[in-house]
Amino acid sequence: MSDGAVVRDLHRPAAPPCRRPPFPDGWFRVASSADLPRGSVRPLRYFGRDLVAFRSSTDEVRVLDAHCPHLGAHLGHGGRVEGESIRCPFHGWRFDADGRCVEIPNARRIPSRAEVRAWPVHEVNGMVMVYHHAREEAPSWRVPAMPEMATAEWTPWRRGAEWRLACHIQDIAENGIDTGHMPLVHATQTSAITSECLEPRGPMLVHTMNHVYRLFPLARWLGLRVDGPLEITYHGLGCAVNRALVNAGVRLQYLFLFTFTPVDGEVVEICSQLSMKRLRNPLLTWGLTRKALREGRRTIDQDAPIFEHKIHRAEPLLTERDGPIMQYRRWAAQFYSELAHP
Repeated sequence: MSDGAVVRDLHRPAAPPCRRPPFPDGWFRVASSADLPRGSVRPLRYFGRDLVAFRSSTDEVRVLDAHCPHLGAHLGHGGRVEGESIRCPFHGWRFDADGRCVEIPNARRIPSRAEVRAWPVHEVNGMVMVYHHAREEAPSWRVPAMPEMATAEWTPWRRGAEWRLACHIQDIAENGIDTGHMPLVHATQTSAITSECLEPRGPMLVHTMNHVYRLFPLARWLGLRVDGPLEITYHGLGCAVNRALVNAGVRLQYLFLFTFTPVDGEVVEICSQLSMKRLRNPLLTWGLTRKALREGRRTIDQDAPIFEHKIHRAEPLLTERDGPIMQYRRWAAQFYSELAHP
């Protein structure tokens, strides 16, 4: 892993039962592209299910339900890639990219129900993402490639820390809306923050804030106000892209991407990765990138014990300092088709 890529499992006893479904609809990260080279197979567990990911001979990533319909072998443990398909390690049944069995050694016919579920896959921003829908409907939108990555002005993605926390996925995303907690829980980073605009755009939500930082002590010692706009763009409940412009004597621009994926009904995996707009001094760019990764890790570490012990208040008592939480929740409701009437 790259610098800062630390896996932190802070799982604690599960919170009280929550009436919100644990697995909303949308796109969710299940692997890093770098961890799935051509011809490789990777066992996964997300959405309370065992899955298998493999990269085919044409460099396409496929994700299937993991267990063979024959006698239940896990395709991710001992399965091997053959062209655009994966072969079961137990009796050699071979499944194509759509999950259909296309070969059974020494068998005269293939049973009509010899198939496993194939998940919609989208590889973007250095990640493998799958689409989960409670009714298994096809996706109508995708997480876009970040335009910053199309230019050499920005550094390549650097992987940050990863966590597994006992909480609900919606509460993690809500944290970027809740401006009231930021100067308190994140006092080492934040002096003040105000919510300027919350703009729903279908499955996207853009939250624009103005952030005054406690970071960069030299700049503050020189009497400079360290501040700048912070924009968080949500792509469903599984991906949050933070774009920060920091005026600290020099103009610093960061792109911090966080993903949230339900592992099961109690645990959510958080992953992070960072890019920074290059400065003229490569060493300074490198040092500031490392610093940003450390601060990103510290931010989630500060939130983690709260996430894991809070309960969900469907009708919270809010003040003007709390940010547009109820607007966010109305937007988030679209991702629970499980609760919709048939």
